[in-house]
Amino acid sequence: MFFKLILENANGDRIDMTATANQYMTSRMEGLNPPTGTISTSSYAGMDGSYLNNAFIEKRNVVISFEMRGVGGGSPPPL
Repeated sequence: MFFKLILENANGDRIDMTATANQYMTSRMEGLNPPTGTISTSSYAGMDGSYLNNAFIEKRNVVISFEMRGVGGGSPPPL
């Protein structure tokens, strides 16, 4: 599976993270756990099982933090 990650700020400036992999690196990713969900069911008298009334899954927010290579605490890249 291929993906493309483009970051855009409020001014409309864009950085294609897949094309600039040698300049930027992902430092942390949050929000990849499965979202919580709610399932509502009803039982009927004299029948086995239950009937599905509705199902709802919460939305999730995926946060991808990145930093420039050689900046922010790590050792600089080799020359």
